[in-house]
Amino acid sequence: MNKYMKQERFHGIGQLGQKRLRESHVLIVGVGALGSMSAEMLARAGIGQLTLVDGDFVEEHNLQRQLLYTELDAKAHRAKVKAATKRLQEVNSEVKVTGCFQSLHNENIQQLLQGVDVIIDGTDNFETRLLINDAAYKWGIPWVYGGLSGSYGLSLPFIPNQSGPCFRCLESFLTDDEDCDTYGVLGTTVQMVTAQQVTSTLKILTGDKVQPSMYKFDLWESDAGYIAVQPLQKPTCQTCGNERTYPSLRSDQSMRNIQWLCASSGVHIRPKEAQNLHLPRERCSNHLWTYLPFSDVCMLRKANRQVMLFQDGRATIRGVATTNEAELLYDEALAFLYEQV
Repeated sequence: MNKYMKQERFHGIGQLGQKRLRESHVLIVGVGALGSMSAEMLARAGIGQLTLVDGDFVEEHNLQRQLLYTELDAKAHRAKVKAATKRLQEVNSEVKVTGCFQSLHNENIQQLLQGVDVIIDGTDNFETRLLINDAAYKWGIPWVYGGLSGSYGLSLPFIPNQSGPCFRCLESFLTDDEDCDTYGVLGTTVQMVTAQQVTSTLKILTGDKVQPSMYKFDLWESDAGYIAVQPLQKPTCQTCGNERTYPSLRSDQSMRNIQWLCASSGVHIRPKEAQNLHLPRERCSNHLWTYLPFSDVCMLRKANRQVMLFQDGRATIRGVATTNEAELLYDEALAFLYEQV
C-alpha cells in the first residue's frame, strides 16, 4: 500500500506533487520546537532530502514541546541533530536525513545551501534569521519564517524576486513579539506555527502560488488572521532594495561571535576559527571547577555558572550578566581543561 495515498488524494498535491516532494531538498535551521516538528511532518510527507543544522543539545525543559526527543536524550545531553536524525530515519527510511552538528554562520551557509529548494526557520534569534534572509535573497531560495511566545505565534513565507518585503524590512515590527523564556510556550502554539510553515513549504515545493501574507494568532484568546505586508517593503533595504549589500553575509574572522540566547537566558560563543579540542573522557574537578563529560558536549560548572563546551570550541554559558563576564568564564574554562591534558 502507498504510504502517501491519503496525501496524494488531496487536490493540492496529487501524484505529481508527491513526485516533486520526493525530489526536493529542505534545509531546517534549528531543530528545537519549530524545527524538530517541521522535520517530522516533512519526513512523514515524503520529502526527498532533509538537512538539519543545529549546534545545540537536548535538555529536559525541551521535552514539553520538542516532540522528537526523549528523557534519555536529555539525560545524555545528546546533540539535537543526532537524536533527530535517528528518530526521523525510524519514521521514514525513504528520506535522506543529514544532520550538521554546528551553528549556522556566514562562513558555512553557502555550502549548506547547495541544492536546497526551501529553508525553514527553526531558530530563536534575529541575527541568524537576518543571515538566512540575506543568503536566501542573494541566491534566490525561498524561506519560511516562524516565531512564537506563549500562546502567540506568527509565520510568513519569503519568496525572493516576488513583490513584498523581506525579513530585514519587517525586523522592527517583529523584535518585541518573541520572549519565550519570559512568557513560556504552549506546545499547541508550536504545532500551529509549524502547520503554517510546513504548509507554505509544501505549496512552494509543489508549485502552488504562495501569498506573502503574515499569519498571526493567539490560541488562548481565540484570535487569528492574515496581515498583508506588501506595503512595508523598503526601497532602501540592504537585502531586497535597490542597492543590495547583504550585510549579514560579510565575514569577520578577526573576533569571536558572541550573542545572547532567547530572553538573555545565556550567551553563545563561537571562536573565530573552529577548534578541535581534546575533551577529557573522565570526570574531574579542582577547588573551583567541576567537569562532566557527555558524548556530544561537556559541562563545566563553577559556583552557580555553567559552561557547555563543544569540541569545535563553541560554548553556551549560563549564569552570567554580561558578555564580558561570559568571555572571561569561557577563557577560564579552557584554561582549566588545558591543565587536565
